[in-house]
Amino acid sequence: MNSSSKGVDTLLLCGDKGASRSVYGVSKSFIYMHGKPLFAHVLDALFKTQNVRRIFIIGNKQKLDANISQLGRQRDFPKPVITIEQDSNLIANIWSGFLATLGANHQSERQVNKELIDKVILVLPGDVPLISAAEVDDFLLKADIGCYDYVMGMTPSNEMAIFHSTGKKPGIKMASAYFREGSFRINNLHLARPFACKNLDAVQLLYNSRYQKNVMNMLRLTRDMWRQHIKVQSLFLYFLMQVSSLLAYLGLEKFNWVARRYVPMTKVAAAVGRILGMRAGFVITTAGGAALDVDNEADYETMKLRFLEWKGTQQF
Repeated sequence: MNSSSKGVDTLLLCGDKGASRSVYGVSKSFIYMHGKPLFAHVLDALFKTQNVRRIFIIGNKQKLDANISQLGRQRDFPKPVITIEQDSNLIANIWSGFLATLGANHQSERQVNKELIDKVILVLPGDVPLISAAEVDDFLLKADIGCYDYVMGMTPSNEMAIFHSTGKKPGIKMASAYFREGSFRINNLHLARPFACKNLDAVQLLYNSRYQKNVMNMLRLTRDMWRQHIKVQSLFLYFLMQVSSLLAYLGLEKFNWVARRYVPMTKVAAAVGRILGMRAGFVITTAGGAALDVDNEADYETMKLRFLEWKGTQQF
């Protein structure tokens, strides 16, 4: 990203409405890990980045403000932090957060100038406590926002092995996506030019079906893609990726090259672009912190047990 010296504005998503999940009945961003809520660990990493400017946190504003006050005075934070009341779903939260970054005088699409129309934002969730500042900066520096309107982070699956179980220690193994180039975990770093997106509804559909280990989510996403008039080519790529995932699940990963050799990352990025109505690309980062979110109680308990050990591997 050819960022200015001011850096990029960032949306930290901590909402608990719509298709968001909870852990032990608590919004994931607000469950505690080693003395503070998960989103506060992400906030610490963003404070240390070189390429992040302001941080807009979207969620239950009253709860956010109460938690942030326990972290210290906002005027003493190294970067500006602005809390925003959540809306009804992911897309509404991203859009209201993005408009907030424009300022009160530029929140109408009809009034913005070209510089604001081209504005990009970094979007990430509040449940990735192992993310590091270096990982965020690496992603931002590699993202070619001149060629793309939306860039998604990818982490090689082999880099996620540090989080697997070892000996008597429990671990977390996340689902991977299979491409001609190898297997990758889609991580939680997203850089986007919101005004360029022609199909915002598709973002919500993808998010609602994000847990692809669930067969119903696979079927639901296929249905939604069809209803969005997605080309057969894109659906075929998705089918081949699911075949590769199924073979891996059955312990036959060494045979899934048969399907994934027809799934180059460039074609998948182009398909994502067609779905969203914007130019899309991928950025590969080798740290795994951004790819390890807390999805359920078992993962939460495991991360609590190994948090300090894993956190040490992310400091680079």
